[in-house]
Amino acid sequence: MSTRLISFRISLLFLLTLVLAACGGAQQTVDRPATTPTVAATPAVDDRGTPIVYPKTAPQRIISLAANTSEMLGALGLQDKVVAVDNYTTYPKELTSKPRISDAMGKYNIEQITALKPDLVLSHGGITHEVDDKLRGLGLNVVDLPAVDFTKSLEQILIVGKLTHTEQKAQEVYEQATKERQDIIQKVAGTEKPKVLLEVDNSTAGKPFVFGKGSFGDEMLRDANAINIFADNNSNGGYPQVTDEAIIRANPAYIILTEDPKYGGDPSLVYKRPNWGGIQAVKEKQVYHVNVNITQHAGPRLVQGLRCIAQIVHPDKFTEKLPQYCSDTI
Repeated sequence: MSTRLISFRISLLFLLTLVLAACGGAQQTVDRPATTPTVAATPAVDDRGTPIVYPKTAPQRIISLAANTSEMLGALGLQDKVVAVDNYTTYPKELTSKPRISDAMGKYNIEQITALKPDLVLSHGGITHEVDDKLRGLGLNVVDLPAVDFTKSLEQILIVGKLTHTEQKAQEVYEQATKERQDIIQKVAGTEKPKVLLEVDNSTAGKPFVFGKGSFGDEMLRDANAINIFADNNSNGGYPQVTDEAIIRANPAYIILTEDPKYGGDPSLVYKRPNWGGIQAVKEKQVYHVNVNITQHAGPRLVQGLRCIAQIVHPDKFTEKLPQYCSDTI
């Protein structure tokens, strides 16, 4: 790992799910379910399988322990109700000025959290189990949403909506994200499927982490009508660490990096990797970077990440320029 010990690839990809069970994979299909689920239809359990208890009154002081839950709260217009966020929250802008209750090493300040007197503490994917237990022991209401695939990541906005008494807004956000996703799927339907490497990070030279079977990145590639070269590898809960040799053998036509360019997600560096010169994507200069925040944060903006991936691998199906958010850093 790089000296940035707790980075997006760790805290926001569920510690690369090294200690978590594999996420569930969706079956490949062009026509995804178009029906709008209700909260009752979504898995109303937390990361440990405990039923989620919805508050009778709307929370007024919310703390987010993960960047993607911060994004969900922002999508619901709850910026004024959020009193603190984790170290890696970068979006929406209104939340970046809130107090930070964790540091770059992934250490959470229990005393600071309790002093803020939150009536809802929201986390995701089991990255804060120890912290959650301490906070619950102090009488705080903690909800740790489970790590899920792309489809259920979008559905979780409905759960957060019910937790915060913003059900109508949550329904609107969900329906808009689902519509955008369906539009992208239909736009690339019937195209030839290129082989793609979707990389999480290359902090260990020669042994990059990638999106594998069961990850939301794998589902995004299928939505984009592309072939994930590691679609059969579900090790590390769907985020396997692979070898350069395995990538070279697979010979992807596209390489898409999702780590921040400051920490290795720089396409120019791929062209310098030893023995990668014969890979089709390298030979044809088809190595790209997509904003880490819309590809590694399991929330409503994953649809933007899907749009970027789909347009990169099927540019002829899009008349507009590649959106600015594809290359943004927030």
